[in-house]
Amino acid sequence: MDKQTCKNHIAVLKKVRDACDSQLDSGVKVELDAVIETLQQHLESRTYGMDVATLSLRVLQIIAVIVSIMTNVRDKM
Repeated sequence: MDKQTCKNHIAVLKKVRDACDSQLDSGVKVELDAVIETLQQHLESRTYGMDVATLSLRVLQIIAVIVSIMTNVRDKM
């Protein structure tokens, strides 16, 4: 994962976290913060030794959880 892509992922996840903060439960918030932190560590790492496939999977999983929560919230409104 190149640096610009990593920066974009971090920015988008932070925006999602800020926009959906009140709808997310504590477990999702913790996981989202962990994913953001991992991406930031990956960005700051000079070796890029982290498994990109695992990191990408975590990003996709947290996005899926947030979309699921937001969809369920909207269905109840």
